[in-house]
Amino acid sequence: MDITTIKQTRISDEVFEQMKQNIIHGQWSPGIKIPGELDLVKSFGVSRVSVRAAIHRLVGMGILSIKRGEGTFVSEVLPRDYFNTLLPALLIDGASMFEILEFRSMVEIESAKLASRRADEYDVESMSEIIKKMEVSQGDIKKFAAEDLDFHSALAIATHNTVIIKVNEIIYDMLRKTMEEIVGLTGYEGGLFYHKRILKAIVEKDEKAAGEFMKEHIDVTVNKIKAVVTNIADDKADIDK
Repeated sequence: MDITTIKQTRISDEVFEQMKQNIIHGQWSPGIKIPGELDLVKSFGVSRVSVRAAIHRLVGMGILSIKRGEGTFVSEVLPRDYFNTLLPALLIDGASMFEILEFRSMVEIESAKLASRRADEYDVESMSEIIKKMEVSQGDIKKFAAEDLDFHSALAIATHNTVIIKVNEIIYDMLRKTMEEIVGLTGYEGGLFYHKRILKAIVEKDEKAAGEFMKEHIDVTVNKIKAVVTNIADDKADIDK
């Protein structure tokens, strides 16, 4: 198995990519049992949290399956064909920031509610770690935006609904660029403020509060962006006079 030690900042993404490539190129063939968590931790040279995050993303996409008491296995699909169906560009070409936010509003409010019912200890741990990373990433738009997006991905995983997780993975790359634009326009405080409250509601299994905080989070973001866009348009109009 070809694995190299992870040295980059985006640890879980790097682990995910290496595992995905092992599947795509047949090093881990359909039906095979992959190495256990501890073996992967040692091979990658990363934390158990990073390995688990990568495994859960692949499980959510239907690429890996966990059999209790036996281990984690590559699903009996053709990985190369499967990943080819996930090409984001085929699905999101031309989507505007507001269209993306509309989509998030429809999906993520219900996802937050579902996560409040289904999130396990690992899900809570993952979201908590991401919030800590967001706090130390303030001032770095690109890094903060990536952590912000990871929180929403972790929340999707916490629903334990494979359709929600797969859709989230399909649009991940598109959302990365959009999230950077959003953070650049709205700043850092809003994401941290609402993510902490959403996570608290999930921990307390308060479905109503989780949904309400997510709705407010997205509504506030939309209003901030609209205000910025309006101000820019007004300034341009004044210059053109």
